[in-house]
Amino acid sequence: MKFSIQNALSFGWEGLKGKAYNSKEDFDNASAAIFEVVGSHGKVKTTKSDRIYYVVEGEGEFSVNGETFKVSTEDVIIIPKNTPYDYKTTSGAMKLFLVHTPAYDQDAEVKL
Repeated sequence: MKFSIQNALSFGWEGLKGKAYNSKEDFDNASAAIFEVVGSHGKVKTTKSDRIYYVVEGEGEFSVNGETFKVSTEDVIIIPKNTPYDYKTTSGAMKLFLVHTPAYDQDAEVKL
């Protein structure tokens, strides 16, 4: 299966904007998105998907299950489902590529 940025769906909120390449309706086993964040994402967990973040550019911090660590370009962060996490930029904007497996399900997102 191929998904392209030209057909991606825009999403975002204050401090975050991006494009979702696909949804669970397109392919239930995985979904992908690319986005830019300025500031903090907000603490959440998901009850359905593992998440894999790739730092495309920029620097920031991830807090995963109470542990905080710095991230920068080309780092990969893996967050298992049911694990509380948050992330924020530490200088300017941070661009991230994200894979959900299985695909993102808004009903499984829990704000903490």
